[in-house]
Amino acid sequence: MTRRASIIVYSIVIMLGLLGLQSWSIAVARVEKHVIAAIEARTGLVVMGLDRAEIALLPLPRISLSNVGFSQRGGEVSGRALRIRARPKLLPLLAGRVDFDRIDLVAPQIDVAVAPGSEGLTDWLAAPLDYLQGLRGQSRIIITSGSIFMRSQGAIATILRDVNLVLDEREAEQPLAVSGSLTWRGVPAEVNLLWPVAAGRGRTSLSVTSSLLKLSFDGTRSAAPEPITTGQLSLATRALPELLGWFGERPRLASAIGAFSLTADARIRPHDMALSSVVARLDTDRLDGALNVTMSAGRPSLSGTLAGAELDLGRLVSRMDIAAPETAPGAAALPFDTWTAQDIDLRVSVEAARLNGAKLGDVATYLLVKTGRFETGILRANAYGGSVKGRLLAMATPDGIDVKLVAGLDRINLGQAGLDLPQLSRLSGTGGLQLSLDGLGRSLPDVLGSFNGKATLALRQGEIGGFAFGDLLRRAERNPGPALRDWRQGRTAFETASASAVIANGLLTLGDAQATGPGYRMTLIGTASLPMQTIDMAALLQPTTGALRLPFSLTGPIEAPTFELEPESMLRPTGAVGGGPLPLR
Repeated sequence: MTRRASIIVYSIVIMLGLLGLQSWSIAVARVEKHVIAAIEARTGLVVMGLDRAEIALLPLPRISLSNVGFSQRGGEVSGRALRIRARPKLLPLLAGRVDFDRIDLVAPQIDVAVAPGSEGLTDWLAAPLDYLQGLRGQSRIIITSGSIFMRSQGAIATILRDVNLVLDEREAEQPLAVSGSLTWRGVPAEVNLLWPVAAGRGRTSLSVTSSLLKLSFDGTRSAAPEPITTGQLSLATRALPELLGWFGERPRLASAIGAFSLTADARIRPHDMALSSVVARLDTDRLDGALNVTMSAGRPSLSGTLAGAELDLGRLVSRMDIAAPETAPGAAALPFDTWTAQDIDLRVSVEAARLNGAKLGDVATYLLVKTGRFETGILRANAYGGSVKGRLLAMATPDGIDVKLVAGLDRINLGQAGLDLPQLSRLSGTGGLQLSLDGLGRSLPDVLGSFNGKATLALRQGEIGGFAFGDLLRRAERNPGPALRDWRQGRTAFETASASAVIANGLLTLGDAQATGPGYRMTLIGTASLPMQTIDMAALLQPTTGALRLPFSLTGPIEAPTFELEPESMLRPTGAVGGGPLPLR
């Protein structure tokens, strides 16, 4: 080829290239016949209107539609996109047929109609999945910077923002594969989904990663006779209440749990999920067992049994907010309906448990919640050589919340317990406690102020640290002034110590309390207010023989009362006559 011919050929190629690269405005009617029909076939969406259509042939064929309105034919999906770009397949195009290997929806706003009354994520996703499953295959669909509005009877139920998703190309009966990112309720998340659309049995998988959740599921789904999905489930969150709040659920009991993770073999049906081989971690505590979650008439239910080596019960209890927030105007201080909004039947057994510093062994505990009824307790537990049992029952009544509390401690070694409980560090010996209370009210102060019941305490063969009553009596008889200025020292042994109290309308009255030991006897009487959490009692120390009396007061908050000699008391040693009274100070 001569140089002139080469120049002519190259010029023609360049011209054709420039012509092919040029976008040409064409009539909507001509585009609609081939291009729009092909888009409908590969997406299931009918183009309802557009502002402009452009086509370029070289270097690769591509089509662009601007400001496009679309709708699923006879379905629940509709919307508008700033631009729809389609990349035709070259071979079908050469054969005179339009087909696409990729369709881009740029900045679409998609409306999805969901069934009335739909409140959960599963209900909201049902319509999009039904739409995608109805396609007999689709091109690769890419959604960029989109928004998806879930609407129930025209009202927005929820919104997915910053939607960037890729729906892989598939043919009929092949599984649906979706991957990408979106933002839901202010939390960005990465999602990957493989969902079988063919009848029979197919592989399914799901993964969701966000700042609140790491979720993965891998298994199979069977459509007949009812949809059943089985596989391996893994879930982890930094805070369970935050995660449930993200999904619109705010059960008060969940506030007891912080960091949470779970792995299990799952069997999922439309209204229940059975979890076996469960490994659950509450912060650092591990529990194994089986769980079942059901949904009946819109009310969730959780049941199951779990067992583990250790569990911090005190940490769980301390996180729960018993009273309603003060910022809720007119709200009851005990929002019992929110405490019993979910049905729960949970049994937990652990080898060791911690409860506000106390160490328990071989613990069996339970939680039973139904509408208008809340019950929890310790069925059995070993503690410091003895045993512990307890039960709390609360029931809704027309007059308020009826609360019953029963607790029992038997043969507890106080010396061992004091190593873990600072408030008992001055006591030793073996003892037991029996407590029974019954109250009724609409707020926590009301319940405490209505408590009626009784309590008994019995201790034996122990010591009280911080003062020596026997030595104090002997020194006071000889030289009262110096003795009573320095009496907080030493230890006092006791043979027995017992107390019985009656509680009426929130006021504990101690009528029979005494401790006896070598050469002394101490008696205690007075009251304690449960609503105010204060104590006001008087004690009298006296020798087993002799007329000397030393009065004390026990007052202040129940958690840390003050034990003092009465400043107005006077002493008169046995047999003393004449002379004035001897001041304590």
